[in-house]
Amino acid sequence: MKMKKWITSVCLVLILVSPLTAFASESVHFAGANQKQEEELVIEPLTAEQAETLYKQLYGEKNKFMRSNLGTCDIGLSNSNGKLLVVYSTSCRGTASKIGVRNFTLQQKSGLLWSNITVKNEYSENTDAFFGGFYITNPVVGRGYRANCTHYAVVGGSEVSMYTETETYKFQ
Repeated sequence: MKMKKWITSVCLVLILVSPLTAFASESVHFAGANQKQEEELVIEPLTAEQAETLYKQLYGEKNKFMRSNLGTCDIGLSNSNGKLLVVYSTSCRGTASKIGVRNFTLQQKSGLLWSNITVKNEYSENTDAFFGGFYITNPVVGRGYRANCTHYAVVGGSEVSMYTETETYKFQ
């Protein structure tokens, strides 16, 4: 028993007097000849009508929460028959000459790192709502996915925008 206490005391002293160093770095991945490259994920785009229908099925008819001239700005991730469904919407007060998303980024987590799967910009003209989306037809089960973008609308010659992001969605 004395020996366990003595070893525990020595370990605690070493932990307390040891300098701690923290660092951060960006990882660059080089695929060598012997490394297996991951299969590229396949993206299947949705039409605006399909995206709107799927969005309303998943989230229902939400009340618009007005933020200046912007209304509801959402991104949704879901499992749909073994595919990763990604839908997003932007709405505004009145008719926008241009309404949509920019810098839409879907990311996949692999270990500790996030990798960008897709980055896109989409918009509609002369309407009060924009719906977009796509499927990832071969998502990796057990991996985390997240998305972020800037929703925007040009109303009366002025642009309003809002950044949104999702929490991590683990594909099952």
